[in-house]
Amino acid sequence: MTTLKDIATAAGVSVDTVSRVLNGKAGEAWPSAVRRAERIREIATQLNYAPNKAAQIMRTRKTHQIGVLVSELYNPFTGRKVEAIADALAGYGYEMLLGLTRSRATDPAEFFEKFSRNLLDGVINLDPLLGTEDLRRIARKIPFVTFGRSEEESPAVFDVRAAVELLMEHLWSLGHRRIAIVTGFDKGDAKLTRVAAWESFYANHPVAARREWIIRANWKAEDGQRAAEQLAATDCTACLAGNDLLAVGLIAGLRAFGKEVPRDYSVVSIEDSLLTEVTYPTLTSARQPVGELVRLTVAALVELLEGRPMPACQVLPPELMVRNSCAPVEVG
Repeated sequence: MTTLKDIATAAGVSVDTVSRVLNGKAGEAWPSAVRRAERIREIATQLNYAPNKAAQIMRTRKTHQIGVLVSELYNPFTGRKVEAIADALAGYGYEMLLGLTRSRATDPAEFFEKFSRNLLDGVINLDPLLGTEDLRRIARKIPFVTFGRSEEESPAVFDVRAAVELLMEHLWSLGHRRIAIVTGFDKGDAKLTRVAAWESFYANHPVAARREWIIRANWKAEDGQRAAEQLAATDCTACLAGNDLLAVGLIAGLRAFGKEVPRDYSVVSIEDSLLTEVTYPTLTSARQPVGELVRLTVAALVELLEGRPMPACQVLPPELMVRNSCAPVEVG
């Protein structure tokens, strides 16, 4: 392994000079100093010099590593968020260390205690199972932000309520009045839950919603498939799925019952992942602005890392992406 002494010998300078140049602390006001610094960097590259990470950490007390906690990787939308976070962190000079809490044998807070021993500068949490009290306790130990959870806990959130209203209004405009909702359980701010928004919509429209129109599931495609039987047992003509995976599973499940979308049911979803464009039929969805959510979240963590307070939360609106999974309700 190449050392500073090797570079110094090859360049004909002192080890101290090499150290100052490679750490950006050498004065390069004079042309001769500039040429010398360039020569030292060239030799370091030629000799494949890699700085001693442990020594850098001891000197700066920074690892330039950010931990990102996720509870699953089966949803392509999670992968999209994680990739966007990695890119955004790289723009600030940080590397990402991924922690999959689903693999834990203990509770999420205990998993985090072990995960945070990896010499992290900060953490971004995407795991909905970490409770508010756990988060507060963690935040006292390390700079920490939670992705898109609530206005109190996150620097940016997606307006789920507006997304549900947007999709419900779209279905309503097509003549649908009996609209079911298939969704998992939301964590975080109760005002942002899908079911609460669905109930609020019906409270403001001249149709009484029925409890059997609320179909509880988990968040995977197979959960959507299983929910299709419950949907088929109702008199609904349309359904709002809590995420794209549920919608894809629901469409497949309905097909197994001889029902086609959008001929027999109109289906919409929240997320707008790549799945919406590759499933059949293509899926009408409320788009989450992932890029902006990630940008604001990462920027807020950097603010904390630099000793500044986290900015006020921004609530980001949905965008309706109309595709081929909806049709006007048939009358008569």
